[in-house]
Amino acid sequence: MIKKFHCNYDMYEANVLLEVDTDKFTPEVANEVLTFWTWDYDKENDPVEECLKKICLEVIRVATANNYNEHGVISDFENKEGWYRLNGEDGVKLMRVDAYEFSEDKCKFSF
Repeated sequence: MIKKFHCNYDMYEANVLLEVDTDKFTPEVANEVLTFWTWDYDKENDPVEECLKKICLEVIRVATANNYNEHGVISDFENKEGWYRLNGEDGVKLMRVDAYEFSEDKCKFSF
């Protein structure tokens, strides 16, 4: 079954839309990514959801750091250690990314 997963980061400061084939991207597959890295996640929650959160954060990081659109991020994930490809072949397809945009207006200085 194909499902859409939308990640809204910090009140729409950044967004990711993933298309997930739950027949391919199973809890077992998600656990492979979750256990590859040493990070905190809710082990009581659905591993697919927890993994998709991690994927979304990494997509935002990559898009923001490199000024990439969807194609750039998908290409970056092709050989990214510890992650599955985001072209749909592994069950997750990146449909949209709106990277975080830094603004001078949000910088507050003190001396």
